[in-house]
Amino acid sequence: MALLPVESLHTVLICEKWEECVSFYKDVLGFPIVYERDRFVEFEVTPGARIGILRPLDPDTPKPSKERVILSLCVPDIEEAHAKLSTLYPDLPTIRKHPWGPRLFEFRDPEGWRIEFWSKEAPPSRSEGV
Repeated sequence: MALLPVESLHTVLICEKWEECVSFYKDVLGFPIVYERDRFVEFEVTPGARIGILRPLDPDTPKPSKERVILSLCVPDIEEAHAKLSTLYPDLPTIRKHPWGPRLFEFRDPEGWRIEFWSKEAPPSRSEGV
């Protein structure tokens, strides 16, 4: 049991390219908007997990390193996810195998945040000697 009862996890990305990012998460990734206000839009990724897109108030606000954040999304079928996204995002990199097993593909949103889609490696079939 967790020390504190957590009901959901929210990741908030500060985006100067706010309109482009809102459109990307809504139209390309297909996440539904669950909250919207002046400079903030929140999308539900799955029950209990949300991504917020926040327009900075001050253009001089220090910018977080985009190399230190990865939105990592586990999907049941990596081939299907790749095929669907490829129709909306033609420059999508190919699926590759990660050294510790999962198959994945990565790309960046309009602001430059890294997004990773991955799926667990299917267990070997019985015909493969399991």
